[in-house]
Amino acid sequence: MPELLISDRPGFTPMISRLIGMMDYARATTLEAVQGLSVEELDLIPPEFGNSAGMLLEHFAAVERIYQLISEGHPNPDEALEANWWPGLDLGATGREAIRGRPLRHYLTQLQDVRAESLRLFATHDDAWLDEPLPFRDSTGNRHFMWFHVMEDEVNHRGQIRLIHKFIPRLRDRGMLGAGFEAAGADGLGMRCSQVQPGSPADLAGLRVGDVVAEYDGQDVTGALYDELPLVQAVGVTSTFRMQRESGVHDIAVTRVARPG
Repeated sequence: MPELLISDRPGFTPMISRLIGMMDYARATTLEAVQGLSVEELDLIPPEFGNSAGMLLEHFAAVERIYQLISEGHPNPDEALEANWWPGLDLGATGREAIRGRPLRHYLTQLQDVRAESLRLFATHDDAWLDEPLPFRDSTGNRHFMWFHVMEDEVNHRGQIRLIHKFIPRLRDRGMLGAGFEAAGADGLGMRCSQVQPGSPADLAGLRVGDVVAEYDGQDVTGALYDELPLVQAVGVTSTFRMQRESGVHDIAVTRVARPG
C-alpha cells in the first residue's frame, strides 16, 4: 500500500504529484482485490456478469494507454492505439473471447509498464499543461479531468471485481490470519510480515513483524511477485510459513478463523 499522503514528489510539479498520489492509491486497491487470483479465477464470468477480473485488468491498462495518446494531442488516438489494446478497451464479446488463459503476472506486468509510461509523460509537463482547456467529448475539458476519469474508471470497475469475489469460495468465506504482509523488496518480490494482531492465530503461532517468508504453503516465494501470492483462504484453512529471522529459520503453521462480526 502506498503512503497515505497526497503531496509533492520529486520530479513532478505540485498538481501532477497529487494526481499521481491518487492514481497510486486507486491502483493499490485494485492489486489488493486481485492478489493471488489463479488463471481460472481471473477468467471466471459469473452468471449475469459481462466481464471477468482478467478482462477488467486489461481494460484498466488499455484505458490508460489511450489517454496517454489523447493527452499527447494525437490527432486520431483511436487509429494510433495499438491493436493488442482493443479487446480490453471495448470488452464485450471480443474481450470475452480474446482475454482468457493469462496468468496474473501478465496483467500485473501490463499495468506496471503502462503506468511507467504515464509517469514518463507526466515528468515532461507541468501544471499548466494539466489545466489547459481542450475540446473533449463534444465539450471542453482538460487533462486533469481526463486523468481523473482514468482513475475513476478503474475504481468503478474494481467494484465489479470485488463482486466477483462472492463467486470464489476462498474469497467469499475468507478466514482471518491476523497478520499483514508486504513485498520484501522494492522490486515487489518476496514477502515480509508487516503487522501481527495481538492474540490472533498468527500471533499465537509465532509470526513476528519483520519475518521474511522463504516459503509459503511449500512454495519458494523469494522470487515471486508479492501480488501473485494467494494469501486469502477460507475459514479453517491452514497455511505453512518458513520464516527467516536473525535467529535462524522457523517453520510456522497458522489456521484461519472466522472474522469477528
